[in-house]
Amino acid sequence: MLRIITTLFLILITLKTSGAVVLQYHHVSSTTPRITSITKEEFAQHMAYLHEQKFNVIPIETLTRQLALGEPIKDRTIIITFDDAYIDMLDNAMPILTKYQFPATIFVATSLVGSSKQYLNWAQLRSLQARGITMANHTVSHTHLLRQNDNETVNGWRERIAAEINNAQKALDKNLGDTEKIFAYPYGEYNAAVIGIIRDLGYVAFGQQSGALGTTSDPALLPRFPLSGVYTDFSSFKTKIMTLPLPVSNDFVDPLLTLENKRPPLHMKLLDSDLSLKAITCFGPGGPTKIHQLGSQEIIATAVQDVPVGRSRYNCTLRDHSGRYFWYSQSWIRKKPDNTWYAEP
Repeated sequence: MLRIITTLFLILITLKTSGAVVLQYHHVSSTTPRITSITKEEFAQHMAYLHEQKFNVIPIETLTRQLALGEPIKDRTIIITFDDAYIDMLDNAMPILTKYQFPATIFVATSLVGSSKQYLNWAQLRSLQARGITMANHTVSHTHLLRQNDNETVNGWRERIAAEINNAQKALDKNLGDTEKIFAYPYGEYNAAVIGIIRDLGYVAFGQQSGALGTTSDPALLPRFPLSGVYTDFSSFKTKIMTLPLPVSNDFVDPLLTLENKRPPLHMKLLDSDLSLKAITCFGPGGPTKIHQLGSQEIIATAVQDVPVGRSRYNCTLRDHSGRYFWYSQSWIRKKPDNTWYAEP
């Protein structure tokens, strides 16, 4: 009887803490910029490990439907995504995915399709689609969604951003057949206004803030683990794919900072009474953040130095009883001191 009770308890704990990890790749190549690339050999090592360890690799549509229905997500679930539809996905990644029969998703900026030799064309995308690859929305032009053009009104900006998303979806549907309303933010950039547009248009959307996702995650701002450049380390990869979603209140925190707010406080409150934040660790610019405990289930994390101009994050982890980590990330976006936008590296 004790063994049965223990087994049921462990099943309950697994159901409460299980979630999905979404992997984000760009280039799979050794000749493209390292900051957005993983080598073919590194990618093969990642996929072989997922296969050997019997992870539950599923199509992105299966995940989004589970989230919409509030269904539990099987533990150790993985979704594989690629941004921007680069040709090396077909040449270098697809043979490896085919070897293990892994589904994947390409987020497509439709105006770039076939625009040069580095991008897949529509015929190649249709061929990949027939082989089990999902195509999803990444806007028309891969624009910076937050930025208003010179002399552009707020309403004009809203209309332009909605058109970027709607017209991309029309191009996907025209060239590939009806596709589900799944979106990824270019550059991982968003703010309250952009999130509002995404919600109004009815998309499930993915960012570039790291972490696992679960039933308490915001469907308009689902996390992904970027895996390129310095983030391709195999040891950290093994940790990341085993992470669990930290069940915190998903009250929206706008990442776009005012000019005065250089060390933004992150207020976190647990939704699970069985967990405690007393042992949580958060990292930001300058290393570990200051942690102000408001109780065992509520904290405020603040960076020890100013967040840099551009995009940055706080990453917070909490060790589970099994040795795995709950993981939560918050993005920050800071303009230059003169209130102008930063350039891309």
